[in-house]
Amino acid sequence: MTDDIVITGMGVVTPIGGDVQSFWSANLEGRSGIVLEERMDTTGLPCGWTAGLIPEEVKEKVAAGHGAPHRSWGDTLMHASVEQALTDARLDAQPAAEGPAALVYARVWPGPTGSFPQDYVTHMNDLAERYDTTGNDPAAVLRHLRGKDLPLETRDLSAYPREIAERLGTAVLPVRLEATCSGGLRAIAEAARLLRSGRARYAVVSASVSRNTPYVLSQYGQLMALSRWKGDPALASMPFDRRRTGMVINESAGALVLETAEHAAARGIAEPYAVIGGWGLAVDTSHMTAPRAEMIERVMRTALAEAGARPDDVDTVNAHGTSTRLNDVTEARALHRVFGERMAELPVSAVKSLTGHGSAASGVVETVASALTMRHGIVPPVPTCTEPDPACAVRTSLTPVARPVGAVLKNSFGFGGQYASMLLRRPDASRPAPEAV
Repeated sequence: MTDDIVITGMGVVTPIGGDVQSFWSANLEGRSGIVLEERMDTTGLPCGWTAGLIPEEVKEKVAAGHGAPHRSWGDTLMHASVEQALTDARLDAQPAAEGPAALVYARVWPGPTGSFPQDYVTHMNDLAERYDTTGNDPAAVLRHLRGKDLPLETRDLSAYPREIAERLGTAVLPVRLEATCSGGLRAIAEAARLLRSGRARYAVVSASVSRNTPYVLSQYGQLMALSRWKGDPALASMPFDRRRTGMVINESAGALVLETAEHAAARGIAEPYAVIGGWGLAVDTSHMTAPRAEMIERVMRTALAEAGARPDDVDTVNAHGTSTRLNDVTEARALHRVFGERMAELPVSAVKSLTGHGSAASGVVETVASALTMRHGIVPPVPTCTEPDPACAVRTSLTPVARPVGAVLKNSFGFGGQYASMLLRRPDASRPAPEAV
């Protein structure tokens, strides 16, 4: 057996589907989950009128099946996606002897915003009451808070790994990552590293985000990062389109089960979704929000080298594709540096065109799409890129592209200079020999 790390289970809760099957169908159909943000007053904001929102019927199902009084909505979403992944991997009823397990999760700290607009209002009212009562005296603040319920985002910090351990029936090695929009892909890489080290027999990876509040919208608005599109909401996220005006934030969650190929085979898993070929990670301190093409190029080349692959081995790219003016053209420039003339025919997909940007969750959710691209031999369309930007010059399609896919390069980048890229291989694709260094 090889030391391959394989994906054996997947789960998602997204604006375009509350499970993997509906999520994939929406990708192929070009069905958007971006709608007008009508849960709060956005009239005072320069942008943020649209959002990728989970449909109400999906929310109700998730809340009924996985909600709890002590859980934030972000953790509820993660529980729902993890349950899907465990069932998919046939680990939902696995005995405790299958442990220990690794749990690697990325949950973007929502700050003083909660998960819903009403949480933001509650938080601001609580702050006002506390200040009126105590001023800035630390001792008075402590007396004021004693006996009060803390926000869910504070109380559930340690509950999630404990609950997953109880669910699995075994001890877990928990690792929480905070790496902004690259967090999901970094979580997959960390889980693969733990499995290769022999510290766990299988790993659960999860990530979630839900931050559609006036506070978050105003922050992103000040950065001029949010879409200012005022037409059809479904067109608000336009990766690589010359008309793009910014990203649309969403609420979503994704989960994966990772195992060594040997462990999966011993359990009778004959057809894993994908092999984690290799990855590249970097942190660049030159700018907090502006990506650099040379750093994107570096992590992509590292991912290829770690996988023993060449640019010619890549059949499609699942781009970060945020729809911001700067990110899209910077990612495109790096792609041209790596793939050269092949960019004229290399298909590029961008899931955020339909879902919006799920921050750390996007890396996991889009890895699901990448794995299904290989399994079905279909590259999803980018239906909002109807006027491709010549400055990007990437090959997107308005309809699904059927073609054999043996390897996908997946990119994720984030504020704070976070960069991640990962090569995924189809399990039945021949494994290239590592090149001599």
